[in-house]
Amino acid sequence: MLPKRNVYPRYEPEGVKIAEKIIKVLFLGLAVPAFLASPFGLYYLAKGAMRYYFRKSDFRREIKRLQKKGYVALTKTPDGWMIRLLRKGKQRYRRIQFENLKLSSGKVWDKKWRLFVFDIPEKQRILRDLLRRKLKRLGLHNIQRSVFVYPYNCRKELEFISEYYGLTKYTSYFEASVTDLDKELRQHFKPS
Repeated sequence: MLPKRNVYPRYEPEGVKIAEKIIKVLFLGLAVPAFLASPFGLYYLAKGAMRYYFRKSDFRREIKRLQKKGYVALTKTPDGWMIRLLRKGKQRYRRIQFENLKLSSGKVWDKKWRLFVFDIPEKQRILRDLLRRKLKRLGLHNIQRSVFVYPYNCRKELEFISEYYGLTKYTSYFEASVTDLDKELRQHFKPS
């Protein structure tokens, strides 16, 4: 008897998580001094009150890997090394943001439905299908082929998705208080 496939969760090397955190902090505009010769065993990058700790060897390895791939640039300064995010690194950060995007589900529903409507030409069919898949994965309800609905405010997220795919000029966002589908939508979403 053959063993089942995909029984175990997908393995993500620790380096991927470190690299994503480094890119995220750099994207937010923080100058990150990387004192690679520091005697401390941990490095820390801060965004507000959040702190990420890394072993010195992991941090150094990931910075070198990101530099080789063209995501960051290292510059020697009198205080140590400065890390700067390059254009390719910014693109990777946007992809990370896109993959980790989640819609908020507010605590109290304001009795408005958010409609996301698009009319994308046939020549951009692949992008249209990718957009549909992403919207469904995020939890929007498909009421017509190119009309999706959600009970909570998600305008920023939907704008980000349409910008990511380059489809902004084909999309529209509406808020509606009254709809013929109110009962069906309330059963589907069960908003509070």
